[in-house]
Amino acid sequence: MPRKIATGINGLDQLVGGGFPEGRVILVIGGPGTGKTIMCGQFLYKGIYEHEESGVFVSLDESKDHFYSEMQGFGWDFRKAEEEGKFAFIDATRMSRVAMLREKLDKEGRSLHARLRGKQLPIDELIKDLQVKIHHTKIDRHAPGARAKRVVVDTLASLIYRIPDPVERRTAVVDLIESLADLGVTSLVTTELEYLGLERNAVEEEFLVHGVIMMQTLFSGGTTTRAIQVEKMREAKVNPNLVPYSIDQNGIQVFPNMPLFGEK
Repeated sequence: MPRKIATGINGLDQLVGGGFPEGRVILVIGGPGTGKTIMCGQFLYKGIYEHEESGVFVSLDESKDHFYSEMQGFGWDFRKAEEEGKFAFIDATRMSRVAMLREKLDKEGRSLHARLRGKQLPIDELIKDLQVKIHHTKIDRHAPGARAKRVVVDTLASLIYRIPDPVERRTAVVDLIESLADLGVTSLVTTELEYLGLERNAVEEEFLVHGVIMMQTLFSGGTTTRAIQVEKMREAKVNPNLVPYSIDQNGIQVFPNMPLFGEK
């Protein structure tokens, strides 16, 4: 059994049997505004300053400045962590723009659309960049063999727009998730929930990862509540119940022993 990695989210460790299994890939699924990016930021920041595990954030959706500003609202100073060499941010949106510019400068006779298919996000380059950042991001810069232990990829949903072809997109997702597993880092990967409610179809990525966490906003009798559920976690004894969570100025807190909507 792998050792457990503290999630950094109050109450979540209790749901996942003491923490995430080390070196595994966890998929976080949720609708807009459910706090997926906040959970990921909390996982990384608490890892750095409470558990001495450096981290890397891969953004497929937003810029570094936007992420830093959002996280600063919770008191998490990722700019400082980056300056200390304990954190790295990979802006894959910029990689996409560079790839598209290169293609526009290509003077071949094919149509721009044909030449861009599958190239809006160079996955191979992203994986290489991630490998470099993992090995150069460390709590102690002088410690031999030290490297980043935690990685976040946010969000796979943006690949729908960056890689329009479904076959190429699936290949990219498989390559990315398999690379994360091979690197031995504990990773959170986010994606969007397509349909609200408890009844849903599984997304393809769920079959590729080691764990799945669902985050939703539910409605009942005019009342709303945020609900989280661990749907899958290999090598861990989990609490599979749907339980409430909150988001405040300190981040996310899960209430594993509290019923939804005041149920008995």
